[in-house]
Amino acid sequence: MIPNRPQRLGELLKEEIIAILSKRVRDPRIGFITINEVAVSPDLRSAVVYYTIIGSDKQKEQAALALEKTSGFIRRELMLLHLNVKHLPALTFRYDTSIDYGERIDNVLRKLKHL
Repeated sequence: MIPNRPQRLGELLKEEIIAILSKRVRDPRIGFITINEVAVSPDLRSAVVYYTIIGSDKQKEQAALALEKTSGFIRRELMLLHLNVKHLPALTFRYDTSIDYGERIDNVLRKLKHL
């Protein structure tokens, strides 16, 4: 296997998924979404798409449902691009909690600063 192939494929998938979501997916539940990373497994068979979305917990839940529903469409669109891979990885969308975690730490530090 080519070194760093999963990382390179992840970056390519990230770019293409962003394009598909912005130009082809019309589900209003998705709203303003940011794709942070696409982590591809070493065997290139699966990929986890980490995303964040601005909104309430309810909006985040709705976006997760919409992404789950459109994952097949996104995968078909990726297949049409002929990405030079033997098998296109199965996509799993997962909300990236690192931004929320960072905000919580920032809030705690701000509170400590004011004590």
